[in-house]
Amino acid sequence: MTIEKAQKDFDELIAKNSFTLAGYTSDTGHPIYHRVWKRTVQIAWQGEQEDTLDVRILLSCGYPLVVVKRNGRQDPKFIRDYSSPKRAMNAIREIVRFAGFEW
Repeated sequence: MTIEKAQKDFDELIAKNSFTLAGYTSDTGHPIYHRVWKRTVQIAWQGEQEDTLDVRILLSCGYPLVVVKRNGRQDPKFIRDYSSPKRAMNAIREIVRFAGFEW
């Protein structure tokens, strides 16, 4: 896959899946996109609490890089890279579903 094709596919998937520009770029100048999922959950002995999942994605040299934060905490895997934008979006969809949020 060429970088141009990867960029075209990436732009289509970003627009289709409601990701927005985060307002800043990576160290290499690539724009970072993000999407936040929120829900209210019941915590025993503490009541209701807001649960958030923040996913940030950027395209670097044709490879999507994804960072996931749950309730402001960095994911232990830190940064994930995928071979194509479509695979990255499928993986994000599974991460969101596994965390209990609605896509």
